[in-house]
Amino acid sequence: MAVVVALVVGASVWAFTSGSDGVEAAPAAGDPACARLLQELPGSLVGLARTPQGAAGVAVWGEEQVVLRCGAAVIGPTTKPCVPVGPDDASTVDWVQDAVGDRAVRFLTYGRDPAVEVTVRFGGRLQASSASAPLVDLAAAVSAIPQTRACV
Repeated sequence: MAVVVALVVGASVWAFTSGSDGVEAAPAAGDPACARLLQELPGSLVGLARTPQGAAGVAVWGEEQVVLRCGAAVIGPTTKPCVPVGPDDASTVDWVQDAVGDRAVRFLTYGRDPAVEVTVRFGGRLQASSASAPLVDLAAAVSAIPQTRACV
């Protein structure tokens, strides 16, 4: 059993830090709010063009430098860093920095159902110091998913 757990954890870490051929849909990607969200997402993000994807609820910019998955697991109260990001008060979204490594960071929306997960891989124009920059451009579309809780 320990070997199975180690393999699953190892695969999750690998998927988080490296690109892949195609991105899997999140568990609740079939939610109608995810379909509406994908229609509202920008064609370019921090200078990266949107790459067509076949999976439900998935959007990718560049060569998987920024990956959005709508329908991720909704998180409850957490002690992880939570910050509001957006270009203005009307479209600010609370994001939890869910995971961070040397090569990538993953953010999850807080207080929205379905949840949205965004992974930013470092390299080229995207560095750790500017990892939240794509979240600003995503805020207007993501803010259409009703917020039920806020970061404190």
